[in-house]
Amino acid sequence: MSQPPSKIKLPGSFLRVGEQLTVDVYAKNGFLLLKKGHYVLTPEQRERLMDVAHGDAEEVAVRLERERLDRAAQREREAASMVPKNPLVEVGFMAGRLEALLLHGLAVPGLAGRLEEMAEELLLLTQRFRDGMLASLFLVPVRSHSLKVATLLALLGRRLGLEPSRLHSLVCAGLSMNVAISQLLNQLGVQRQAMTQSQQDEMYAHPVMSSAILREAGVVDEHWHLLVQTHHEQDDGQGYPAGLRGDEIHPDARLLALVDHLCEHLQQDAVLPSLVMASLFRGELGQFEPSLVSLLIKEMGIYPPGTFVRLASNEIAVVTHSGDKANQPRVAALRKLDGPPYADVLLRDTRQSGYRVLEAVAAASAAVKPAYLTRLWTSRLG
Repeated sequence: MSQPPSKIKLPGSFLRVGEQLTVDVYAKNGFLLLKKGHYVLTPEQRERLMDVAHGDAEEVAVRLERERLDRAAQREREAASMVPKNPLVEVGFMAGRLEALLLHGLAVPGLAGRLEEMAEELLLLTQRFRDGMLASLFLVPVRSHSLKVATLLALLGRRLGLEPSRLHSLVCAGLSMNVAISQLLNQLGVQRQAMTQSQQDEMYAHPVMSSAILREAGVVDEHWHLLVQTHHEQDDGQGYPAGLRGDEIHPDARLLALVDHLCEHLQQDAVLPSLVMASLFRGELGQFEPSLVSLLIKEMGIYPPGTFVRLASNEIAVVTHSGDKANQPRVAALRKLDGPPYADVLLRDTRQSGYRVLEAVAAASAAVKPAYLTRLWTSRLG
C-alpha cells in the first residue's frame, strides 16, 4: 500500500491575495482546504491560512524550483538588454537592502522570497563581473559581513562547478546565516567591553535560531537550513551548536565556515589582504580543509582586485583584474609614492620590469576615496 504524500508548511509566497493558488492547500492533518486554481480573497483569509496551510512536499519543491528557474531566466533576459552595470555600485545598493531585511527579519513581508531574489541577483553579478565583485569585498564601505561572505561563496561555488540549486542554497545561507543576531552584531560593533553571558548565549544559539526564523518565513529548502544550522561546526568537534566532527559536517558548510572566518579577518582595519591570505595558507587562522584553502587562494590571488600595490616605478596602484600570472595582475596607477593623486588613473602593464609589482600596501597609501575608483569596473567583461 502506497504512503500518502508528505505535507510541509506552505511558504508565504504561495498565498497571495487576489492570485490563483498554484498548489492544493491542506491543513496539517491532511484535510483539503482549497484546491489549486482557487483564490485567496482577503488579507484576513491569507493570515488565517498562513497559520495552518500545508502542501504536498514534492509538489511544493517542484514549484519552488520552477519559480527559481523562471526568476533566473528573467534576470538573464533583463541583463542582456541593459547597459552595463557597475558591480561596486550594485553591491552598495544591495548591502542596504540586505541590512534592512536581516535587521527586521520576520517583520519583512516575503522575507524568504526577497532573500532568494537577492541570491539570484548576486549570482548574476558574480558571473558577469567576477573581478569587480572581488574588488567590492575591499572597496565598498558597507557593514554587511553576510553580503561579502555570499559574494565570495558565489564565486567559489561556480569555480567548484556546483549544480545551480546547490549553489543557490549556499549563497542564500551566506546571506541569511546571521538573521537571528543582526541587532546583536550591530551592538557589538560599538561595544567596547567583552560580551555578556546573555550575549554569548545568543551568539551560541544563533545558527539554530536563524534557521527557525527562516522556516517561519517560509524557507523549505532543507540544504539552506542545514548550512545555516552548521556554519559554526568544526572538524575537531569544538564548533557549535552541535559539536559535529569530520564527515558529520557537509562540505558546503565547511566552505561557508571558511569564507565566514576569512571575511571576518579581512574586515579588520589596516590589515593587508595578502597577509591574511598568507596566514590562512600557513594554518594560523585555524585548521581548514587544505583543498578548500587552496581553492580560496586560487580564486582570490596573491593580489586580489580592489587591493593596492607598489610598483617598480615607485607608484601606488590599485589591482583591477587578475592577470595570466598570479604576480602580474592588471593595475591602474593612482599616484607617485611621494606625490598627489593623478588627475586620472594610468593603466600599467605589470609584465614589464619597470612596472612589476613589488609589494602589497595599505589602502591608505592610495590617498583616494573608493568612489574615485568605482568606474574602473564598469564593463560587461568586468
